[in-house]
Amino acid sequence: MQPSSISIEDYVGAIYRLQTADSDLLPLSELQDFFGFSPISIHEMVQKLSQRGLVEYQPYRGVKLTARGTKTAEALVRRHRIWECFLANELHIPLDEVHQLAGNLEHVTPDWISERLFKYINEPDFCPHGSKISGLTSDPIEIQLEKARDGQYFHITRISPEKKTVLTLADKYDLRPGKKIQVLQNNEAGIVMKMVDREVQFSGEALTCIWGVEISNES
Repeated sequence: MQPSSISIEDYVGAIYRLQTADSDLLPLSELQDFFGFSPISIHEMVQKLSQRGLVEYQPYRGVKLTARGTKTAEALVRRHRIWECFLANELHIPLDEVHQLAGNLEHVTPDWISERLFKYINEPDFCPHGSKISGLTSDPIEIQLEKARDGQYFHITRISPEKKTVLTLADKYDLRPGKKIQVLQNNEAGIVMKMVDREVQFSGEALTCIWGVEISNES
């Protein structure tokens, strides 16, 4: 994926997904990691977003969406997640392919069509990756997998942000929202977890993109 192939909407959507409810400014390094682009490319696009009134940019600190940018991002992400529900639930497209396809469709779909589609699929509350169709509201006790404790059972609630490598991993090991795993060991090398009848070890960005809540074995 080249910088020239990424639209302004893609950047606005990425900032919306990466920011947290209690965060002020999003470091540009997080956008660099998300897209895999150079700092120069990221900086140039952020400048364009700022000129269009979509973000507030503070040099050396980071960026955040303006009210206009937030409105644009909310509409974009809503269309994206509606398409994900249709592709995954109605057409049974694999989890790791759904995100990319929806990413293409979100830009060309008028809101009136996506809202008709939303009604057609019975107005679901969550996308296949566990995020709310509208908004960023999350469970206050929800944590990233990297923070799970040894021996604790972990109920997966969502995958966010939906990075391609993580979605591929989630599809391979069936790490979908609603699944329960047991964290056997959490250390600097990663996390060893038990899923049904096998043990696997994960490390890297999967540990920060998979969210859930700690539960008892009986839950």
